Amino acid sequence: MSSPNIIDTKMHGLDEITATFLVPAARPALIETGPRSCVDNVIAALATAGVDSLEYIIVTHIHLDHAGAAGTLAAHFPDATVCVHEVGAPHLVDPSKLWASASRIYGAAMETMWGGIDPIDRDRIRVIGDGDTIDLGDVKLNAIETPGHAYHHHAYFNEDTGDLFTGDALGIFMQHPRVIRPATPPPELHVEKAVSSIERLRKIGAVALYFTHFGRHDANDVIFNDAIEALRRWEDWVRAARRKTRELDEVVTMVEAESVAVLEGELPQEEAQRLENTTSYRMNVMGFMRYLDKLEASR
Repeated sequence: MSSPNIIDTKMHGLDEITATFLVPAARPALIETGPRSCVDNVIAALATAGVDSLEYIIVTHIHLDHAGAAGTLAAHFPDATVCVHEVGAPHLVDPSKLWASASRIYGAAMETMWGGIDPIDRDRIRVIGDGDTIDLGDVKLNAIETPGHAYHHHAYFNEDTGDLFTGDALGIFMQHPRVIRPATPPPELHVEKAVSSIERLRKIGAVALYFTHFGRHDANDVIFNDAIEALRRWEDWVRAARRKTRELDEVVTMVEAESVAVLEGELPQEEAQRLENTTSYRMNVMGFMRYLDKLEASR
């Protein structure tokens, strides 16, 4: 059985920021889409791989770097069914609220970064729930609900091969040098749910992890431990900074200083910038700030 084909979307014109995965099967599927701004790269890579039709377009969740090109690809592959969590499905049918929500974060950079988002006809969408199976003929993918990064997040597991497509459930992984940075954008971050999701994924017996950000890595306890540690470390840094100030820019500066001192200061400049282009200090801190604000308000 062939391994998934990793397609570099060249998101924002950069290498190894965001991947999509072609799952070769009797009924081929694409997991993740990248944003619409780089969909031509994905279509070209599929053509090079000899793919002229898809049975399924599967997204782990509807953030624009994972699902922004779903509508465009659905139009390009008119026989494909788009698979998405039930909470995300209405936002792919009518993406106006999704686009407006992201605009509050990215502002004037929206079009340049993401390139818009095309709606999908409701009858082209299959709503996926926890434990559902997507049958590709000789391959079956099992959906695993993994909230924490977002409430509408699934990872996908191929029991036959041990391949696990993690979306953002384990964060951002770099192998050389080895670093995991959590992916914690607002507004849905929930640290305890994220940790529970990681522990759930640890137990399923994966052989290989396919990170949307970025690529294939052997599954082992160290990676799962590092993903949890990264979340806990960042939460501690943000909590400590908030005891001094609630100004976002000041908290970001403090967290970045901690990160550079403890871990990321050893990264080559090119790799450090790649992490920033994938999920920035500012974006991650914004997510933790929103999460901690909600915790305080609930007491």
